Amino acid sequence: MRFKNLGIFVLLLLIVVVTTWLQPSFGAPANLRSLVRDTGLYGLISIGVALVIMTGGIDLSIGSLVALSGVLLVQFINVQTIDTDFVSKIVQTRSTVEAPFAGPSLLLADPLPTIAKGDRLSFDSTTGTSSVVIDRVVDVEIEGDEKSFIELRDRLQQLRPGVEVRLQRVVSANPYLACGIVLAISAAIGLMHGLLVAWGNLQPFVVTLCGLLIYRGLARVLTGDNQVGLLGALPDFKLKLTGSVFELPVPFIARLGSSDAAWSDVSWIEIPVSGMILGVVAILGWAFLNRSVWGRHLLATGENENAARYSGVQTKRLIVLAYVICSLLAGLTGILFCLELNSVQPGSSGSFYELYAIAAAVLGGCSLRGGRGAILSVIAGAAVMRCLYKAIVVLGISQEWELVIIGMALLAAVAFDEIAIRVQARKRRHSIG
Repeated sequence: MRFKNLGIFVLLLLIVVVTTWLQPSFGAPANLRSLVRDTGLYGLISIGVALVIMTGGIDLSIGSLVALSGVLLVQFINVQTIDTDFVSKIVQTRSTVEAPFAGPSLLLADPLPTIAKGDRLSFDSTTGTSSVVIDRVVDVEIEGDEKSFIELRDRLQQLRPGVEVRLQRVVSANPYLACGIVLAISAAIGLMHGLLVAWGNLQPFVVTLCGLLIYRGLARVLTGDNQVGLLGALPDFKLKLTGSVFELPVPFIARLGSSDAAWSDVSWIEIPVSGMILGVVAILGWAFLNRSVWGRHLLATGENENAARYSGVQTKRLIVLAYVICSLLAGLTGILFCLELNSVQPGSSGSFYELYAIAAAVLGGCSLRGGRGAILSVIAGAAVMRCLYKAIVVLGISQEWELVIIGMALLAAVAFDEIAIRVQARKRRHSIG
């Protein structure tokens, strides 16, 4: 077991070093930040499914729950654009960048009221532009008169003087309350899974397979099978959950990517919010498994549920807890994915994510028989999966090979796990004999 845990970290390091040596762009700070972000997102669902696997169960509904959580977040935030009473006309347009402007701008015949981020100007449809987002209002002096130019984030396209302009405001519900509701629903779904498995004596495969179909179907029903998103609304909120928190130094990677760099050169990598969240969850998960009696009981439940129950362990409660945590982390991941991608496609978002999570858990040392697993190794397994994907991209390998490589990696991990179990059993028999 220890050898296998060490092996996954060695494999991860080998992938990073070899790929950076073959293609230096792999070790670029921007690409490494992307890897940390992706590992954070996929690592969360991998930890969740790992806890379920440790109890001897499985959860196939993760990908569908990720999609449903993103859809529910958009539904609960309920971004709407409403028309105001403000009506004016374009007096002048500017499409060149000149101080104090950073982009295209308009001069209106009437001063705008106070605006908020995300507010829009709508125009006559004959201009070919339905609406543009207001970036800011800039007061400048033009030929002795002080005028207010409206700086835009979008192109002016066919806008011209004389076109009628209306102000639209973007309104929405409290995004933090919406996130709380989505997480509560996700936890309730996990509770239902756990009750059906532990007290209903239903097979985890059947329960979560039905969940895979139901949650994907609900996501499609709620949206009419159309892509949904927050569009340009709530930029500050999205930045808080998708931006970078701090930077960490990474030695040697600059030298691997360029022979001109010295071995002492250090690359600073931005750590996004998803990476920080994964770190917090990993610490809590490690403490739960290795420093609490409940963690030891959970592993005992997966090793032999009947023996654990006869020993006084509340096996059913631990099974329910594992499914609740798994669904809760899937819901959190769905929220983060929705904010990162700024949209959710109910028919395809989250597809195969359960397979990625299971593969990462197995690569990280979790036995599909239950009773074994380590949180840090699971995270390393998730990182290996994402590094393999990035390596395929940067090395110019056809992306159709992604699933082939993932399947082969999972098969190899399961085969290695089975061989290790048989070797250990043989050693025990020899020691007894």
